[in-house]
Amino acid sequence: MEFPLPAVMLEFLILGFLEKKDSYGYEICQVIKNVQEIREPVLYPILKNLQKQNLIESYEEVHNGRRRKYYSLSQLGNKRLSLLRKDWNQYQRRITEIVEQKNR
Repeated sequence: MEFPLPAVMLEFLILGFLEKKDSYGYEICQVIKNVQEIREPVLYPILKNLQKQNLIESYEEVHNGRRRKYYSLSQLGNKRLSLLRKDWNQYQRRITEIVEQKNR
């Protein structure tokens, strides 16, 4: 994709994915790669920032003998996601109005 994602869009994608299920960094990174090329070293500071804002929470579990840090959507994160969805729908409508081809 040729459009680089702004930070708020990455936040939106992460929160949206975590609404569906708790997940760990590598898996979140793989999902975002479907839209934008991102490396794990770029993702982890974003996750840390979301955690600092109390939008996500984390916990650890052992998986195949290794500790893995999972992230989950907090109540505040759920509220933020609702606001971002509303903004996204307005943004998407406006963009579509501009770029869609219309017959003259």
